[in-house]
Amino acid sequence: MATEIIVRQLLIFGVLIAVGALGFWRKIISVEMKNSLARIVIDITLPFLIFTTFSNMKYEPDLIRNGLIVFVLAFVNLLVLYWVGSISSKLLRLDAPKRVVHTLHTMFGNIVFLGFPLLDALFPDGLGVFYGAVYQLASNSVTFTYGVYKLSRGSQRGGWRSLINVNTVAIFLGVLALVFSVKLPMVVSKPFELLGKSTSPLSMVYIGAMLASMNMRKALFQKSIYVLSFNKLFFAPLLIGGAYLAVMGIIGVDLSKVAFFVLILQAAMPCQTIIVVLSHRYNGDHMLAGANLFLTTLLSIFSLPLIYYCLDWLWQYFGKV
Repeated sequence: MATEIIVRQLLIFGVLIAVGALGFWRKIISVEMKNSLARIVIDITLPFLIFTTFSNMKYEPDLIRNGLIVFVLAFVNLLVLYWVGSISSKLLRLDAPKRVVHTLHTMFGNIVFLGFPLLDALFPDGLGVFYGAVYQLASNSVTFTYGVYKLSRGSQRGGWRSLINVNTVAIFLGVLALVFSVKLPMVVSKPFELLGKSTSPLSMVYIGAMLASMNMRKALFQKSIYVLSFNKLFFAPLLIGGAYLAVMGIIGVDLSKVAFFVLILQAAMPCQTIIVVLSHRYNGDHMLAGANLFLTTLLSIFSLPLIYYCLDWLWQYFGKV
């Protein structure tokens, strides 16, 4: 049933992505409009989605406990993905700029533009977005420190100030509203919820316009892109998922099914958009970064339902209810 939901949702996303691509090809969406659309999603609609999700949930100790486990294991995810990316880049004998992009794109996934809309659709009770926001907080803390440092070849040290943004503020305020059971009046909460719900369609239109703006014909002939796609979309998430279930069974850690699925699905997301932007900014191999993003986004239409099915099988295999 859940696999059908994810397939149906990805088909819906596919239509919205096609609308964005068509809008760009017909010059209805310009490059400037595409960039502005990304800012609207990141700085306006997503914070409202995060805040309203948190504020509409009922406080429970298990919710906070699972959230803390997700936060800690998100760093474990990134460490394992770093090892996978580092090993594969060495085996492929990539030069330094390509190695950096390959490793960072193995580590970081498209949490904002694909992760949140998909989790919101899969787990409509708000739990998906809740755990997704916790994962994003951990991921961003590494992206804007270690990621910036590597892409700038050590010339820039991503400051912790970059982590203080409208989304982290939304998480903080949402946690306060959740813990203290603060409920906004409907005249305020309803507009907030409507803005939050626009995150999904706007994100998909942006992805469509972004993919349509890329000319990846030459870059797509690089072998490393296909190795990364296999590692990022299939091998590493299943490796991590199986390892977590085995270890948690041994040491007796109880993680909810939704938290577990969010944790692994976030690791299986296609390559992160911000790495392409940062590669441009710091004169990295932005063509390879764009090709990574392009191919993994297209392949994720097929890989995400497969990952979900495999995770469901693993969950049952390890005796989880």
